[in-house]
Amino acid sequence: MNDVDTMIFEFLEDLLGEGGVEIASIIGTKESTAEELAEETTMKINDVRKVLYKLYDHRLASYRRTRDKNTGWYIYYWKLDLDKAPDIVKGMESDYLQRLEERLEHETASMYFICKNNCLRFSFTDAQDVGFKCPTCGESLEYFDNTKIIERLEKEISNLKERQAEIA
Repeated sequence: MNDVDTMIFEFLEDLLGEGGVEIASIIGTKESTAEELAEETTMKINDVRKVLYKLYDHRLASYRRTRDKNTGWYIYYWKLDLDKAPDIVKGMESDYLQRLEERLEHETASMYFICKNNCLRFSFTDAQDVGFKCPTCGESLEYFDNTKIIERLEKEISNLKERQAEIA
């Protein structure tokens, strides 16, 4: 499995869960109905449909609809379309990276305070507004060193940028 395939598999697993990945692997590019997929797996028909709708919502699956001549009901034939998956994953990772960078900027630009019971964390302005007393437990607020949070954010950002560079 190459890096892109691994990335797609991890994305599908996060999006669909283990059962969803099983359904995605069964469908492949052949057309299958939800009923056929439920028979091939141990999943309930409604759970199969939820997975199919999630795939469809992310534009990773398509369907063809026909009408059963005997019952008049519609039959949906689903197939997987993972051509767009790498772009979707990259877009989601870019959004996540942007949120991490914004959080890092916020963490490095602010001073935080917390009570000894760890009820809530306050920025300097918010701590000042409550008189440096925790509104939950009444304890005094003390300086909170967020160095570890900053380091963790920097590491996550670095790892994500490295991963994007490898895949690009």
